[in-house]
Amino acid sequence: MKRTAFGFALSLALFATACGGTGPFVWIQDVSPAQLQEAAIADYVIKDGDMLTLRMFANGQPQDAIGGQQKLRSDGRIVVPLAGEFVAKGKKPAALAKEIEAGLKGQFQGPAVTILVDAPQPWGAPQPNTVPISVVGEVKNNGVFNVDPGANVLQVLAVAGGLSDFAATDKIFVVRKSLPQRIRFKLEDLRNGDKKSLSFAIQPGDVLVVE
Repeated sequence: MKRTAFGFALSLALFATACGGTGPFVWIQDVSPAQLQEAAIADYVIKDGDMLTLRMFANGQPQDAIGGQQKLRSDGRIVVPLAGEFVAKGKKPAALAKEIEAGLKGQFQGPAVTILVDAPQPWGAPQPNTVPISVVGEVKNNGVFNVDPGANVLQVLAVAGGLSDFAATDKIFVVRKSLPQRIRFKLEDLRNGDKKSLSFAIQPGDVLVVE
């Protein structure tokens, strides 16, 4: 794990934007696996070879005849019963879901579509060597650090030199743009091996804030 160059002014800007004092948050123990999965794919762009699972609800009831799993065709399209063909390649799942909802409005009242993506990893495909994450606030070294893929919050704190003498050990936050609220951690939980705290994997673009 290595640190990259980082300007002090940018560090302050990130801290002001990402932190801004303790505001809305959710404890890591209260975040469901489904929420984390949805957040992980929120910024994903559909590509060749992806398998899409479409789920549709209308009037609060699942419409199994509309949903199901299908692989992108060679032309980057999928077919949705009663709605027609849609170009999926190059779009985010949420944007594609909105298009399908619009196509189904003539057939259902208030259709709600969700799309999950199973992106294949070719055998031997290269994996990213490092993941960049910004660390700001009450740590010994503010900056952008390159950490190992799958690194957790405790490992990132270690790379940043640990907490400063002024840090609140129960005010450790991860800011991720695909999540509506910051996720809050306690240093005690991380050190004591809390499963949900330690299994939360850092993603590119995350900001770790310590107040």
